[in-house]
Order: sequence, then C-alpha cells, then structure tokens
Amino acid sequence: MSTEDKRPGWFDTPESRELAEVFKKISIKNEKDANDFWEGLSYEDKCNAFHAVVSRLHKGEVIDGGSYRYVLYDIFGFDLDMYTRGMDCGYIDLHNRIMTKDEYDEIRKRKI
Repeated sequence: MSTEDKRPGWFDTPESRELAEVFKKISIKNEKDANDFWEGLSYEDKCNAFHAVVSRLHKGEVIDGGSYRYVLYDIFGFDLDMYTRGMDCGYIDLHNRIMTKDEYDEIRKRKI
C-alpha cells in the first residue's frame, strides 16, 4: 500500500468537517430566512409568489426542457450563488424527476 493510500480521505479531514459545518449553518439560515419570508407574506402575496415561481419552472422545465442551470440562470435570472442553494432546497431533485420534453409529449399522446 502506498503512502498516498494511507492518507485519510478528503472528507475525513478537520478542514472538510469544518467546511461541512459551515455549509450546514448556511443551509439552516437559508431555510429559516425563506420560511420567515414566506410567513411574513399576505395570502395574496403567497399566491402571487407561488404563481410566479411555478410559471417560471413550467416554462424552463416543461416548455423549454431546460437544464438545471438554464432554469436558474436564464429563466429566474439568478447568479452562480444560487446553484448550491437550489441543490440545498431540493430544486435539483425536482429538476431530475421532471420528464424530458420528449417523454412528456409521449405521455400526453397516450392520454389524448
């Protein structure tokens, strides 16, 4: 076994554990801030926010069949900082579960 094989993996270092803790704190803060924001909205503002977000997701995902990055950057107009936040809040999971445009069109044909 080489010396390199005996070194701890990157995820087993104090630095990586510290970085993971920083990301965890940011994630908790983002979740709290987003929920506080949501709870501070009126019912009508919640309806408008939901409509605005879902309309953009529908355009980017269903109509355009765009990538995760395309929807974040081109549809929503976010900067690079939203890439990991989109992963953290679960958008990447939603994106990966949405069908491609061809898959969607095929299912629609069968239902008509």
